[in-house]
Amino acid sequence: MADDPKRELALTRPMIATDLDKAGKGQLVYVGRDGEVKHPAAVRSRQIAAYVTFGGVTAAGIALAATSFPVLVPFYLAISGRFFSTVRAVKRVNEASVALSKGDAVTGRALAEPVTKAWWAPGRVRALAELRVAIADALEGQGERALERVRHARSKLSPRLIQHLFSYYTEVNLLIALGRTKEARALLESRGPVPTGEVLKLSHWIAQMHLWVAEARMPQQPESLFRDPPPKYKLEIDDLELHERMRKGLSMTAGADLLLLCAWCYDHRGELDDAKFSYRQAKDREGSHRLDVSMPRLAEWVVDFRKDHPDVDQPDVDEG
Repeated sequence: MADDPKRELALTRPMIATDLDKAGKGQLVYVGRDGEVKHPAAVRSRQIAAYVTFGGVTAAGIALAATSFPVLVPFYLAISGRFFSTVRAVKRVNEASVALSKGDAVTGRALAEPVTKAWWAPGRVRALAELRVAIADALEGQGERALERVRHARSKLSPRLIQHLFSYYTEVNLLIALGRTKEARALLESRGPVPTGEVLKLSHWIAQMHLWVAEARMPQQPESLFRDPPPKYKLEIDDLELHERMRKGLSMTAGADLLLLCAWCYDHRGELDDAKFSYRQAKDREGSHRLDVSMPRLAEWVVDFRKDHPDVDQPDVDEG
């Protein structure tokens, strides 16, 4: 069997990408509370400083306790043990995220689920692990269970945490996949306008466009019940905004999902050339491993689009 260059590249990538555009499947990015990506070198520097400070304070406390208050030595050792156990738990959660981004629900669950039951881990870490288990549920087609887990995990997270904000977009996408579009729209609209942070903005875009696909492809009542044909679903986006979203997808290694959503928008608007271009560009990028599970209506459209336009899987003429 011929080697898959994309697979080989994924195996050699570092766990943490330096920016969102370069991040591929199997890579994570550090995201601040403002929704912007943080450079891993700066984050690691702060982490090392925190570890050194904690280690110094703990060592000094143990030394002082050993000479003056021996009864406190077990206390300091317990604090130290919990700290480093928490660091390991966070690492497992990150490793679960990597596995899940590759579509490996089994490994992701195996890494994250024990952390959800680790009584000694902070509640925030257990909640983050539960969000990973929810993703594993979703990948395995257990949407209702995933939805329940997401809501439960979010209730344990501070509203100030970026993961708390992300969880709403996860919930919107789950609701859409389950066919509960009215609930999904209500939840998305409750989040307000498109946020400014790069990663939050991307999450909002995908959830919003996913909702449009689902709403537009909902079964219509028979036309015989109407005096006139039902009106065509109206997209809530103008030319410049749609072009901006397509350009973002083009700049991303893992931009396939966004580009497919843009292709659907162009097709819905009757702009076939742009739809074909966006679709073909999506094929050259990484995206969801199970589009039929994460965005079933979009997956259905892809099948229909390819059937209606057999030439769409051929490269553009100017690609040589």
